[in-house]
Amino acid sequence: MKSIGADVAFNYKTTSTAEVLEKEGPIDVYWDNVGGETLDAALLQANMNARFIECGMISGYNTGGQPIKNMMRVIAKNITMQGVIVGRLESKYAKEFYATIPKKLKSGEMKYTEEVTEGIDKVGEVILRVQKGENRAKAVVKVADE
Repeated sequence: MKSIGADVAFNYKTTSTAEVLEKEGPIDVYWDNVGGETLDAALLQANMNARFIECGMISGYNTGGQPIKNMMRVIAKNITMQGVIVGRLESKYAKEFYATIPKKLKSGEMKYTEEVTEGIDKVGEVILRVQKGENRAKAVVKVADE
């Protein structure tokens, strides 16, 4: 992950998020796809005026979620917390995205990794792996050669 520009990267399933954030914090900007205990730990390590982008809460998708204990930190630290669903932004940013991002990917300025699985019959397995946090990169299902 450091090769794509992350300051800190760790596996929240095998490493204590609270310990990593305590060591590496405080947090100014936090992009969250996990929620639950991970979000709670991040709220504890937020700087004054931190910004939290909530794009998912996969830790609760199959369990109904869990209460967030440290929400008072949003007030105490003047945290801005914004929910994001990418599809709702498409019409506003599509032109700029397609003019900018493909060039950055091609030049190597932006990097990504994919985990490709072949066959439409594997879609269910891939979704389950994502929900369990077993994927190590962007999950892609290849359904045809062209």
